[in-house]
This record gives sequence, structure tokens and C-alpha cells, in this order.
Amino acid sequence: MSVVRTDLIPNLYANPIKTVSKAATAVVTVPVTAAVVSTTGTIGTVTGSGTQTTPWTATITLMSSVAGLVVGNTITASASAGTFAAGGEVSVSSIVGNKSIQIIKVGGTIPTAGTVTNITLPAVSTLPTFIVNGDPILFTLPGNTFTFTSATATFQAGELFTQATSGATGIITNVFPTSISYTATNATPVSTSYVVTGATSGATTTPTAVTGMNELLTGGITGNNQYYYKNLSATTFELYVDSDLLVPLDSSTFTTYTTNAGQYTITDTVLITTP
Repeated sequence: MSVVRTDLIPNLYANPIKTVSKAATAVVTVPVTAAVVSTTGTIGTVTGSGTQTTPWTATITLMSSVAGLVVGNTITASASAGTFAAGGEVSVSSIVGNKSIQIIKVGGTIPTAGTVTNITLPAVSTLPTFIVNGDPILFTLPGNTFTFTSATATFQAGELFTQATSGATGIITNVFPTSISYTATNATPVSTSYVVTGATSGATTTPTAVTGMNELLTGGITGNNQYYYKNLSATTFELYVDSDLLVPLDSSTFTTYTTNAGQYTITDTVLITTP
């Protein structure tokens, strides 16, 4: 068996981005999210004393789901008639059924029996656990936006646009009354000095403000929006333009990234081989 070629296939699952830095080596920060396991639940009778040897113990019933919970998980919940109370730590001691769990709490104040809402696992990083250094990633929605004062311009989502004189081009992803979200298709940033024209609608407007890191879409591998990943922490990674991770993406002169507006996908490597 021999390798005929190597193909890079973008994964269809989109991962969120919190921000991208302006630095000699661009750093991507991903958000952390807390998973709500059950929107409802009722704390039963609480026993124990809240110590390590005899923790407070209770059963939570009438949950909407227990999916994703395992013994040992630390959980939180919003107070209603019942509450986990202040201080200490509440954890899952057993999964009783598909709508019930048993909990223990050590320290703090004794929980109160009654209904609670939004039983939640702690916030965790959205960074994929299987990603490794050198993996290609593809930016799919960097969150660029331009605003305008007139609400009469009838642009269409999905249409191409061009900007006179500057030469900026892009694809409109969302249309709002006085703003447009777009994906840039060349390295020239949209400016606030010239008219933007929609190729399908024919709508025109002059942007009053432009936000987003336009350059991210054209500064990567072979001039497109693909880069190589290098891990920094559970919530951050660096961008490189070579697979050996020797040439970082310099974003120091890029326009400011729009916080919490972007997405990226993992690019899977597929080997095409002969029998």
C-alpha cells in the first residue's frame, strides 16, 4: 500500500471563538461553556451534617434529564423553593434513574428541600479534546460587520458585494436594519470612505463603521483562511502558516477582532492510498 495523495477535509462541526489577539503571534481564545443538564429538579429530605465523614445527602427527583452526569460530577443549581445553599460543594453520588440522582454536599450551609432549576455542570473549555499541534484549522465566520445609517438599503444574505475604489469584496452572511455581517473574500478591508454595492440586490450604502479582523480570511495557508494550530492552554492556541510551526501568523497590524463573533472548524487529514 502506498499513499497517492493527502487531502484536507474540513470538519462540518463549528467551534466558537471568543477573540483573536493582535500580536506578532496571533493567539485565539475560545470560550468556556457551562452545560445545563436538567432545567428542573426537586430536592428531597436532606440528612447528614456536611462533614467529610457524614456529608449532607439528598435525592433530586423530577429532573428533565440526567444525560451527561456521572458519579463524582460537581454540579450547581439555581435556587427556587429549594436551594443548594451557600458555600461547600455539591456532587453526584449516584444516578438513581433517568430522572433522579443522589447528591452529597460537604461544607457551607445545609441545602433546602424543594424545587430548583438549571442543574448545571461546571464551565469547561470549548476547545476540542482531540486537536493536536500541527492540525490545520479553517475559519468559517470571523464576524466582520459594517454599519450604515440608512435602513432603506435592501441587501440580501448570501450575495456578493464590492466596494468602489477600495476594491474590498465579500459575501453577506446576515442582514440587519442598519448593519451587515460579512465574510471577506480578499485582503482589502472594507472602508468607511466608499460605496458598497450588492451584486444581486443592487443595494448600495457607505459604511459608517467597520469591525472585524478581515485579514484573517486571507492571511493563511496559500492566501486563504486556513492555519495551523499550536496549543497554549485549555482555552488558547496560536496560529501558524506552516505545518512545522516555525512561522507564526503576525496579526499585529490587523483590524480588531469582533469578540464572540467567530467560528472555526477542524480540518481532518485523509490519506488516499492504493491497495
